[in-house]
This record gives sequence, C-alpha cells and structure tokens, in this order.
Amino acid sequence: MLKQLNVKNIAIIENIEVAFDKGMNVLTGETGAGKSLLIDAIGLLLGDRADTDVVRSGESEAEVSGIFAPLNEAVKEYLDTLEVPHEDELIIRRRISIKRGSTVKVNDVPLTVQSLRRLTDRLADIHTQHDTKRLINPETYLSLLDHYDEAIADALADYRNRRAQYLKALHAYRELARKRQETMENLDFLRHQAEDIDSHNLEAGEEETIEQRLKTLRNFDTIFHAVKGAYEAAFEHEAPEQVFEAARSLEEAERHDENFSSFRERLESAYFELDDIRTALYEQLNALDFDPDELERLETRKHTLETLKRKYGMSIEALIARRSEIEEELAAASDYDERLEEAKTQATHAFEEAYEAAQALSDLRRRTAERIEDAMEQELSDLELKEASFTIALERREPEHFEDSHALGESGLDRVDFRLTTNRGETPKPLKHVASGGELSRIMLALKTLLIRQEALNLMVFDEIDTGVSGYVASQVAKKMKGISEDMQVLAITHLPQVAALADTHYRIHKRAFEGRTQARLETLDEEGRVHELAAMISSEEITESALKSARELLK
Repeated sequence: MLKQLNVKNIAIIENIEVAFDKGMNVLTGETGAGKSLLIDAIGLLLGDRADTDVVRSGESEAEVSGIFAPLNEAVKEYLDTLEVPHEDELIIRRRISIKRGSTVKVNDVPLTVQSLRRLTDRLADIHTQHDTKRLINPETYLSLLDHYDEAIADALADYRNRRAQYLKALHAYRELARKRQETMENLDFLRHQAEDIDSHNLEAGEEETIEQRLKTLRNFDTIFHAVKGAYEAAFEHEAPEQVFEAARSLEEAERHDENFSSFRERLESAYFELDDIRTALYEQLNALDFDPDELERLETRKHTLETLKRKYGMSIEALIARRSEIEEELAAASDYDERLEEAKTQATHAFEEAYEAAQALSDLRRRTAERIEDAMEQELSDLELKEASFTIALERREPEHFEDSHALGESGLDRVDFRLTTNRGETPKPLKHVASGGELSRIMLALKTLLIRQEALNLMVFDEIDTGVSGYVASQVAKKMKGISEDMQVLAITHLPQVAALADTHYRIHKRAFEGRTQARLETLDEEGRVHELAAMISSEEITESALKSARELLK
C-alpha cells in the first residue's frame, strides 16, 4: 500500500505530506481545492507523463515521492530484474525540472519512465473518469478482457511470437517472389549485359598496363636516345675494362700492404656491376622498337575501356565483379521456382502455426468472456442494475489464405464489443448506445472489481468513479468500493457522502490564501470533523441541523 506521499511545488500544492492507512481512504473537498492534483501526483509516481507546466509558478522544479509497503511478489520479482535493492519497501521519487526535465529514482536507483511504468503496473491502478469513457471505445475492450486471466497473457505472448515468425517467413516469400519477377523481366537485359562485358575480355589491372605501355610508345624517341647516350658514354671507351685493370694494379700493393685490399675488392665489384649493366642496357637498347600499329591498337583499347566505364558508370574492376553477379543471378533464375516453392511451404507452415495459436487465444477469450458475463451479473446486481444483462460479443476474423496477414492482427483474430441491456427481455446493444453516465460508472466499477481480484495489486485509486449516481445506488457503489478495500488499499476521491461515510480514514483538502498566494492544505478528519464534512456534502448551502443529523446517521 501507499504508506506516505510527499508532494512539493505541484500547481497550488506547495508542500503536502500525508500518511495513508490501509483499507479505504477517502479524499473530499470543494471543486478546485486540489484533490485531482494529488491523484495526478500519484500518477507521476506510477509513470504518467510529466509536463513542466505542473511546476508551481515561480519555482524551478517539483518533486513527488511515495513509500509503498509491503510489496507483492510480482513487484519484488521485477525489482530483481531491474537490479534494484529492496526488502519489503519501495521508495519512488519523481522530480520534474523546468530546465532538466523529468528524473526517476526507485530506492535511490535511477530508472527510465518506461521501467517505472512496468514496475507500477504490478503495484497499483488509477481509475479516472477517462477510464470510464473507455467503456464506449471498442478499441480498449480486448485489453480489458485480456487482463482478466493470466492464461490469456501467456496465450497472447505465444501467438505474437508465432505471428512474428509467420510475418518474417511471409516477408521472405514475398521478397523472393518480387526478386524472381524482376529477374524474369530482366533476363534478356542481363544476358545482353553479360555478352557485352564478355565481348571486351576485361582483365583486372589492364588499364594500368596499357597506360604504362602507351607512355613508353609516346615517348619512344626520347627514351631511345637517352638509353643510347647513356650506353655510349659509359661503355664506348671500355670503362669496365679500365676499372678491372685498376683492380689488378692494386693486387701488387695489396701484397705489401693489406690496407689496399678493400679498394681492390670494391673495384672488382664495380667492374662486375658495370659489366652486368652494360649487358642489360645493350639488350634493352636492342629491344627498343617502335611499333605504330601497337600504339594505335593500345590507344583504341584505352578509348574502348573509357567508353565502357562511362556506359556502365563503374570501374573495370567493378564491371568484372558485376559480371560475376550477373552469372549468379542468371543461375539463380534457373532455380527460382524451386526456391519460391520452398519459401511458400515455410510461410504456409508458419501461418498455420500462428493461426492455430490465434484460434487457441480466441477460444480462451470466449471461455473467459463467459466467466466475466456470469460474474458481472452478480456485480451489477450489487450495484442496483438488477435487470441488467452484460454480454461480450466476440467476432472472429477468418483469414482467406496464408498471405492474409491482415486477419492475423497484433491481438489475434478477435474483434470485441461490450453490450448491455438494463431491461429484462431486451436485446443487448453496444454500450455507447444504451448506457448513461451513471450506468457506465457502475459497469466500470464492476469490471474493476473483477479485474483487480486477478492482479493482486497493492493500491487502487478511484477518481470520482461514482459520478452520475446518487441515493441508494450511491450507497451500493460505496459498499462495492469498501469491499475492494478489504483486499487492498483504496484511495478514493468522491463527492458522495455515502462513499465518504464508509472511509476507514477521511482526508479533507482545501485551499487558502497565504502571503498573497493560493495554497492547498490537507488534513485528516476526526469524528467530529467527518460529521461536519459529510453535512457540508449533504447540504446545498449552509450546514443545517438536519444535515448534521444525517451525517451522524451515515457514519453509524
């Protein structure tokens, strides 16, 4: 349960600290006093969206903190997955800064708002008038139905897993079919491309080889005369032989002085090197040959390659790689039918598994719907809708073939509608056509009563769920809320004295002017305070003796 709530700088709330008790806690007060602000503050603790507009004027940040204890097992298990230390107490702190946005800490461990929301889904539930309006929105009915039985959650998870596998297999089949169609349409084009590329006998590195050879041919005269000049200058006067003779001359000096040995060896090495150069250079000189036909052929080849590159918009190496890809695509085209049939078989099998899971989910929902209908009859009777008949109409969409993925929706095959008649013998009709505001409140309270028994929550918050009822019906609504408080802590905002009279603890919120600013204040009422508050709720204007008497009778 929520043991303590601290609210700072939320709109007209400057600082409120309140300790709540177990059982049924009721908040009353005039309109605009700040009751809904407290509920909004609790909503922030439970993961509602934080807007900086809630920060009190003139302040830079607001803060809400709450202490929850004891904790149910579902909360403890989720805290363990979040690696948040705990014993049997949970401290949630939410800070909203105008400059830095919203931060969350749970037992001093920072969490995301998403993780907070998943945590508090196991902890508490807030019912507002907006939730009652969900009863006339069929889009929300499946979630209400699915929350009734944990087995549905498991079946839904299994279905969604199989549906994801089916959608993956279906996508693979459709993608392969698309590629097959494109390939078939492009076969002639691919073959033409392959023939065109093959006709040019492309080789990797060919451009570099051609460019180097062209450079030589274009500068043949310069190269020839330079090589010839070098050869004549170096070898015409028998330079190698003279170096050799110099080495031989040093042999005589070496016999008398070993210091000349290194000079002799270096001259010999120079001789052999020069002799090798002479031979090689002579061969190069004789090999130099200018062939105008070769120059023309290479120029033509270079132009052809440049044209090919511009045509395809890629390099020669890329064209060679593209030729390999075309070969693979042409080869793949030959076995597309077999591959497509295999992909279709896999998609069909995945569809059948997903459809089977969807049918199991639908059957479970139908059985659960019947249980809810039976239970709702008693709940509605308790709330003075004794002649009411509440039915859950499930319509199953049947897929036409394995590619009919639209029938297998995110939540399964089912469409659901809640229907009601409050008069015996009449045909139930959709809620949005037949239910009044007071009836919707009672129907939602009945549904909440059924749902929370399944969820084992710690806290249930009702924000004016009793809107639209009065008199004896209000007393029955109050008793239903009191019954819920026997299983969990209830915190209720109400304008009905019948509801407030059944509170285990009664709080009154009011506002006052202090130093030129409006402030909300909260007080716990004693017995006499409750009498006066109930009398004020009963009286239309001033508190009368009869109103005080009625208040005391209600409290009895």
